[in-house]
Amino acid sequence: MRSTASRITKYPLVDRIAAVSNAWKSRTNIVSPDLCDDVIQRLAPSLAQHIGCTIIDINPGIGLWSSKLHDYLKPRNHILMEPKQNVYLPFLQPLLDAPGSRYRLKDWLDSDLWQPKRYVEEGLLHDAEGYGGPPPTTEEPNNSILIIANLAGQRQKVPGESRAATSAHLKAIDFSRAVRHRSGFQTYGPTRMLMWLSDEDKRALLPRTVGYRGKLSVYMEANLDLEEIVGFPHASGAKIRREDALNIGSSKQVAKRMQENDIKIPLRRQTGAGDRKYDLSEVSRYWHKELQDLEQGFQREYFSQYAKRPAAEPIDGHMPKEGSGKAKSRTSVTLTPEYKRMMTLRHVANGQNVTIDRINTVLKKQEKIDRMDLDLHREDIKALEQEEIINALDYRIQDFKDELEGLTAKQKKTLFFLDDDRRAFAMDPPLLMWDRRKAEPLSAEKDEFYASKEIALLDFQPKTTDKFSMTSEQSYYFDLISTSLLGPRGQATLKHLKTIAPGAFEALVPQVPAIRDPRKGGRYDIESVRVRAVTPEMFHGLAVAWDNWVFKPPIEDVLTQFGTNYKEGTALRKGAIARL
Repeated sequence: MRSTASRITKYPLVDRIAAVSNAWKSRTNIVSPDLCDDVIQRLAPSLAQHIGCTIIDINPGIGLWSSKLHDYLKPRNHILMEPKQNVYLPFLQPLLDAPGSRYRLKDWLDSDLWQPKRYVEEGLLHDAEGYGGPPPTTEEPNNSILIIANLAGQRQKVPGESRAATSAHLKAIDFSRAVRHRSGFQTYGPTRMLMWLSDEDKRALLPRTVGYRGKLSVYMEANLDLEEIVGFPHASGAKIRREDALNIGSSKQVAKRMQENDIKIPLRRQTGAGDRKYDLSEVSRYWHKELQDLEQGFQREYFSQYAKRPAAEPIDGHMPKEGSGKAKSRTSVTLTPEYKRMMTLRHVANGQNVTIDRINTVLKKQEKIDRMDLDLHREDIKALEQEEIINALDYRIQDFKDELEGLTAKQKKTLFFLDDDRRAFAMDPPLLMWDRRKAEPLSAEKDEFYASKEIALLDFQPKTTDKFSMTSEQSYYFDLISTSLLGPRGQATLKHLKTIAPGAFEALVPQVPAIRDPRKGGRYDIESVRVRAVTPEMFHGLAVAWDNWVFKPPIEDVLTQFGTNYKEGTALRKGAIARL
């Protein structure tokens, strides 16, 4: 039993769940009514269009979030898809028994939950009187259906994969593919989904730095507008963190959007990060606060430099003489652990500050190249001026590469992360969906969920304008190229296309103008375009170019990149994309 008296007092539902054997193992449930109310208030402007819709509710659990949303939207149907009725039926039964209830409880296999054909066959998309039927196929947003799901902490076995993948990731892939192909629920028009998932699972879908941008996030960017509604800050010890200057700039832009759209976050739901003093010249480091606390503690004499000894106790058999230069040598006096730690962190800080200064000096040369690159794309540029800029670019690019040779491997890695994050943020709109958010996420507390965990809520909204229209084969190529390039080699360039097929780099890249267009995230020097900063538009262009490539390998051979054959491609391709 995992509840405590404090939780029972604060959230009465916890007491009921704790009384059910192993309930905490089957699902992480939302137990805070206040959190539900705050989420609905935050989403109210966009939820208004779903009033009277059909809610497809996957894994409703104890039903608190379900009932709160139900009361606000007053749906014509609310379909509860709960596979663990042996645990949750006592919680859901009052909803089913209420006078005039629009709730319907179903227990289907997971493979059926996301298939609208089954819903149509059972009349679940009709209105309460049995009329209406499924909505017509349309390219306009389908507001008559709203999908809500709770996949926090759940995993799912994928054929061909050695370990179970995160269910939230797999369903996000399914949802995104359905948007691309207008299949599944997207057959009836772009359909929205609100998904609760483990907070740690959101990073792969909605990264806050290009360093964590991979196959899943590119998949989301191409087909969806994804926003974090509830969440926890990324762990301070994350291996990859973006420099604070960009985070502050992003927050300022979001604050402006919130003001323009009159979006207000309750004080209790704000992160409060604005109180921190930032050094814009440095990369974020998790030990900064520790060093700051130690420095303050030393100044306030919370600890001393030397360990105290009893006054009568001689050191090395004799008392040190007053003013002796060796009185406090390492052999005679012990430094306190706090002072040792402070000195160690000072040494690390000094060394890394020198490194950052060196990196920033080299980066300034890259920024100069980028400005010249933009100048090359002016509409009024003359041929002679264009030739002069190209000659100057070639010289500066070679000079920049010579500078890189003088850096260590670790310094290069840091430089590339800084460069990619800065360019991604400078794009219009920014490359990362995190930087396009309409508002800051609502902060939550662990005890607002049972069992007590960090849970996030993501809002999946399909893009209504299909910028990346593809045939089914081009879609395979999109998957192949993005999955192959966005592997563990985070600093790989587009030259790695040759690992998919000989000659692919030389044949495909010239067919994608965006790769060399700085206005679209590209560069004159395509060798400096790292794959983690390749935009969905570029991946789309590469997929189309591959399809038009005269010497492309057969699609059956292409799909062997996913360890499968043509007919088995869908399931294993999904697993390959989900594997991070």
